[in-house]
Amino acid sequence: MFAEMEIGLVAVIEASPLAQKLVCVETLPELDGDNLVKQFAARSPAVYVVAGVHAPVSDGAIRVPFGLACVARNARGHESARRGDGKTIGMYQILSAVLGLLDNGRAGSYVWRVTGADLMTDDKLSAAGLTCAVVRVETLAALPNGIDDAALAALSEFTTLRADYDIAPHDSAAEHAKWAGDVPDYSISKPDLQDQQPVQP
Repeated sequence: MFAEMEIGLVAVIEASPLAQKLVCVETLPELDGDNLVKQFAARSPAVYVVAGVHAPVSDGAIRVPFGLACVARNARGHESARRGDGKTIGMYQILSAVLGLLDNGRAGSYVWRVTGADLMTDDKLSAAGLTCAVVRVETLAALPNGIDDAALAALSEFTTLRADYDIAPHDSAAEHAKWAGDVPDYSISKPDLQDQQPVQP
């Protein structure tokens, strides 16, 4: 689910006209602060996709946040990096395009909404001649059911339900395990009650 979301967000930017004006569209590399700034400086203008930190769960659904970092750099200075210079796209233009693509937009099999945008004022970014904004988006997805399809398929030959009941004082877990075998072992102990029902096809 999360991988599909991340891949979908990268793909929707890559498929847009915006991508032609960018050096790269990719997931945020796992680098420390200084190396991340160097990466941004070497590969911008760009959009980097990063998963959010907190995903609240309620009523069988999860609200998943992601961020899209819009990064620009221009040798003419910060103003050109923000606004563009007619040749190189600026951060404001990247930001506007991402907002338009993702507010009530579809990426992967999910519908996304924009929840905000943050202009970054980090000194290290500024020192490297970079301007950056992060578009915050989220989508609502049903929680996975947790059923392993392979395990479920293995139950297709399940034809009989057998239940063993142990009334206090209880037998040990080891004895219970013997009762639960495909061929039950009642050599030392046996259930106080038993039920066996054929499963309807």
